[in-house]
Amino acid sequence: MNDRERIEKLKDTLGLTARQFAAEIHVQPGTISNMMGGRNNPSLEVMKRIMERYPTLNPEWLIAGRGEMWRTIPGHEPGLFDAQAPDPQEKSPRKTNKEEPQVIAAPPKQIKNIVVYYTDGTYQEFRDTGITV
Repeated sequence: MNDRERIEKLKDTLGLTARQFAAEIHVQPGTISNMMGGRNNPSLEVMKRIMERYPTLNPEWLIAGRGEMWRTIPGHEPGLFDAQAPDPQEKSPRKTNKEEPQVIAAPPKQIKNIVVYYTDGTYQEFRDTGITV
């Protein structure tokens, strides 16, 4: 499997169209289209952007085709929006008659200070607005 095929497999595993995948890694859709069509090979920049967007992707698999597609990063707990390999054994969740846990609302907080930094190096500070969030 070559680089292009591995990227296509990743895209398909994630369930993304070429346009969606391009948006995910912040490249032009034409870049992915030219790559998938075999006109261009993936550049180092494209590979870096893929790795930045999907930190649980195994770089050795992406670049050299060795190992598993997904890995775990020591000390990194995958977040809600981290890409993870779909589990083919996983079925849709079953409905149960268990009660949902109740969420207890936190007490309201007041904004004490807001600082806005501008690109020219200046800032504006707003203090003690008394707005409750």
